[in-house]
Amino acid sequence: MPDKMKIEDAILQYLDVDMQATALDFVAFMRENKMSLRRSTSTDWTASYKTKTICWIRLKGALSGRMQAKWEIRPNLININTYENEIIDENMQNYIWDGLTYCGLCINSNGLMRECSPGTNIIVLKKDISGICAGFFSNNRKPISFHNPDEKAINIVKRLFELEKQARIKT
Repeated sequence: MPDKMKIEDAILQYLDVDMQATALDFVAFMRENKMSLRRSTSTDWTASYKTKTICWIRLKGALSGRMQAKWEIRPNLININTYENEIIDENMQNYIWDGLTYCGLCINSNGLMRECSPGTNIIVLKKDISGICAGFFSNNRKPISFHNPDEKAINIVKRLFELEKQARIKT
C-alpha cells in the first residue's frame, strides 16, 4: 500500500463494495466533525480530536494487496466512565461488551507466554469481565473494537464520539 494513500482511496481499493459506503460515510462524518486522520502504520490511521486520539481505523488484510480486506474501528474512549449511564440508558452497552478484546494468550519472541497472559479483569459499564487483553491498558486505552461495523454499529460509534467529545471538553 503506498505510503501517502488517503484512507478514502484505501477503502475504495481494499474493501468490498458492501463495506465501502459505510466506511466512507464514517470517514466523512469524522472530517465534518473536525477529527483529523493521519496514517500511522501501513494499514492503520489515527483519528484525533483537538490533538488527542479518538480512534484508530485499521484495514486488515490490505497489506496483501487484495480486495476483501476487513476493517475495524478502535475507539479511544478515555472518559467512558463519565458517560457510562448514558451508554446504558441508550442501550449501547451490548455493542461495547461484544467488542471487547479478550486475551489471546500472546507468545513473546522467545516462544514463552507473555507475562500479561491470561488477561486481566476489568469493570466495563458496571459489568465485571474476566480475561481482557492486558496489552491495551498502556496509555489508558480501552480494549474495544468494532469489526466490519454495519450502519447501526457506526451510529453507535458516532454517538460514543459525541459523548467522548463532550467529556473531553469538561476535563
